[in-house]
Amino acid sequence: MEVKAKFLGCLGLVGVLFVSAAYAGNEKKISVEPETLKEIGTVVFGTDGAYPPFNFLDDAGNLTGFEVDMIHEIAARTGISIEIKTLPWDGIFGQMDSKRIDTVVCCIFPSDERQKKYDFSREYIYDENRIIVRKGDGAKYKTFEDLKGLRIGCAAGGNTILRLEELQKKVPFEIVAYSEEGHPYDLAMGRLDAIYKSPVSAFIQAKQGGFELEVAACPSIEEGSCAFPWRKDEPRSEKIRKIFSEATQQLIDDGTMKELSMKWLGLDETAYKPLKVFE
Repeated sequence: MEVKAKFLGCLGLVGVLFVSAAYAGNEKKISVEPETLKEIGTVVFGTDGAYPPFNFLDDAGNLTGFEVDMIHEIAARTGISIEIKTLPWDGIFGQMDSKRIDTVVCCIFPSDERQKKYDFSREYIYDENRIIVRKGDGAKYKTFEDLKGLRIGCAAGGNTILRLEELQKKVPFEIVAYSEEGHPYDLAMGRLDAIYKSPVSAFIQAKQGGFELEVAACPSIEEGSCAFPWRKDEPRSEKIRKIFSEATQQLIDDGTMKELSMKWLGLDETAYKPLKVFE
């Protein structure tokens, strides 16, 4: 089988995308005082640029995707200057903790563990990770016990590997951690038996690579939504968090988030599950 790894070409590089607040000339505005904009300055996002269709590098090496469009839209409505850096995923939260970036954008699930360390703005979309296998193999894995002895790939350094490690305590299988988004391709080539990630993202990569995957019949390990994390007990971060929560709510209320979801994901994931509002 010929597998085309289209999204992996530039991931070892660090890239920067500056987002203009004049994006699209949007007339839907959120009032932010000039003094507040000055105090906030440029909000720096970090992502690995390897999580299609949420954020990824296109064939020309430009960062694009659902979350990138959403950030553009929030910048346009608030007047906030935004910079997006593409960084290696492994250690990206360390970049945030050391204040090299302000937040992480890569469909971050506000797990209980993360909420102890970070404050989150309004959740913007539903997403879940599932056990994914090659086309035709889904029915083989009806329960978690059926995963016994498998090699399962997942992203390193995030919530996904923590969930797999918890399941691994009950069912013995091998976890293969990836610092870049290569595990769907390795699954297609037979190097893995399964992967654990978002089906939406996995199916986009499968389409681009010319292979087929499907969701295993076993239950979901964890369901959740995506939100931006912000450093706790930091006045500037708290101001940004509240502005982004208001802007996210506006995008949901006026249907813009649904439009972006339909454009990039092919379905309305804003309505799939109730989304939380972090006060």
